[in-house]
Amino acid sequence: MRELGNVLERAAILARGATIAVADLELAASRPAAPSSAEGVVPWDEAGRRCIGAALRASGGKVHGPGGAAELLELKPTTLQTKMRKLGIDRADFVPRRR
Repeated sequence: MRELGNVLERAAILARGATIAVADLELAASRPAAPSSAEGVVPWDEAGRRCIGAALRASGGKVHGPGGAAELLELKPTTLQTKMRKLGIDRADFVPRRR
């Protein structure tokens, strides 16, 4: 859990925009954190929402199984679901709408 927290924190700092992309997570996991100012720092829960949202968008709203958000975040699906519930994240908001 501590390592996930560190990766999320680094991703929030290294993100190149308003949201954390999967690429930001990969960068955060592979590089040591660079010193930064307080500018651009977001609250912990917001960083978690952004991270989980990015993973859900990348997986098309899929939580479980190969290519699912849990796999992308290297979490057990039940752990991800618990975090989503705690943060008020609805998977349906990330499922592509059919025409």
